[in-house]
Amino acid sequence: MYILNYLMALSLLIISVAKTTEFFIKSDKFLEKIEHQFVDQTKSLLKQTKNNEKGSISLTAAALTLILSLIFIFYITKMKIEYREAVYRKESYLCFQYMNQKTISYISEMAKFNWALSAAYIAQFSVVATAEAIQTFKALVLTRNIRHFNYIKNLTTNKYCRIPEAISYLKNIPFKTKANYALSTNINEASIMRQSKWTYQYYKLPKGIRLKNSFCLKSDFQMKNAFFPSLKLTSQEFQMTGLSSLKCLPGSSSSPPS
Repeated sequence: MYILNYLMALSLLIISVAKTTEFFIKSDKFLEKIEHQFVDQTKSLLKQTKNNEKGSISLTAAALTLILSLIFIFYITKMKIEYREAVYRKESYLCFQYMNQKTISYISEMAKFNWALSAAYIAQFSVVATAEAIQTFKALVLTRNIRHFNYIKNLTTNKYCRIPEAISYLKNIPFKTKANYALSTNINEASIMRQSKWTYQYYKLPKGIRLKNSFCLKSDFQMKNAFFPSLKLTSQEFQMTGLSSLKCLPGSSSSPPS
């Protein structure tokens, strides 16, 4: 009886030890599994944090690049506009100066033609008049007319100006003309002065520039007569902003009648 109890107690002890060992083994595996999950989750979080940091850095760099690009484009555009404005000013003054110089030369030469034609006309009726005198007079008329139409051609066809910008000059040719721009003359073929004072206006359309930087140029001419011009010229610039633009509008200044 005593031996049987001993055997039962020993069996229970062995079973208890086995169950306890199994429990510890399972617990250890479970804890190991939890440990691995924790490590994996930690690594995943760390990796995500690094990716977010890289994404933030990339986003910041992209934003800075965009801002710098916009600033660069702004200054490039500004420089292009300023370049066009410089070209606009240069071309305006080149055309204006060209027109004025051609007009000054034209008036001076036409005055000389008037003297020569008057003398040649009188010579035709003198006692010693010859066929050469008549031919000389005709040649002077022809040469003067060629010079006149060459002046008109210079106004409308040149490398400095276009026809719309030469309209003011075509309207105010210093000597009287007919509808076909041929000169109106006296009986001795001397050119007739249109008016003692007149104004030329020049305005180039502001394409590709800021309107506030557009301007108009004006020249006031004064001529004594068709034989002794004693030419006087004054020029000035007006900005096309505010009330000053009225000085450049058609009809704002006195122009000689046709």
